[in-house]
Amino acid sequence: MQGNIEKIIKKTLKKSSAFRAWRILFLCACIIAFVLFLRFFVFSVWKFEGKRVFVCEFEFCKEKARKGNLLLVKISNGNSIILRQIGKSGDKIKISTPFDTLSFSIPKKGDTIIFEDLNPMLWDAAYSLHREQFPDKKIKTNISLSSKEKEIPFSYVGRASISGRPASEKEVPFLPWQELRLLELQLQKIFPAIDSIHFKRKVFLDSLEITDFTVEEELFYLSCEKPRQHKLCYDSREKGFFRRSEIKGRAVR
Repeated sequence: MQGNIEKIIKKTLKKSSAFRAWRILFLCACIIAFVLFLRFFVFSVWKFEGKRVFVCEFEFCKEKARKGNLLLVKISNGNSIILRQIGKSGDKIKISTPFDTLSFSIPKKGDTIIFEDLNPMLWDAAYSLHREQFPDKKIKTNISLSSKEKEIPFSYVGRASISGRPASEKEVPFLPWQELRLLELQLQKIFPAIDSIHFKRKVFLDSLEITDFTVEEELFYLSCEKPRQHKLCYDSREKGFFRRSEIKGRAVR
């Protein structure tokens, strides 16, 4: 009788040990699967300023993006970079430039942007945004040279220089606002009698002038963490606004 009881106890313990082992193995497998799921479907690992950061690419992570957060964004060449959020739609921000400190509000989804109301920096950003929102439209820029009193012959731009050579009339319409501002300052020095020389730009689709357009997505103004002169960085100072659809994820710590 005692022998039978011992056999039953041993058999029970054996079954319990096997069950416990399988349960532990199953639990470990679940943990590994969950970690792999987070690694490949929720988080990705990126390097930023020499440090590793984990980026959450779920929608709820992107929706919680706030000023100062690091965001993973895709850029035109197909690559992705991490930039710091300076502001998004509705925020008022100040940006220091070599010429002045500019204050502006980032447009919201549904806002109407009117080109003639924009300062040169925002004009570039709006023009870039318009091209991205309507990629099938073949738009072009018409540029003229004006003063407070009248228009000035556009050929005057040849008196100014870019990188040590005379400016070309054909290249000026494609220059960013910083280059145009430098040309304005040169021309003002060359022609001191002309009051307030500036470039006037308009957007055309064929022969039809485009004076305004509606913002279709939430917008972000993003910047490199520590811009350096010897290190190129593609951020909002070069591109303009980043659209909501270009935000891939938010860094979590």
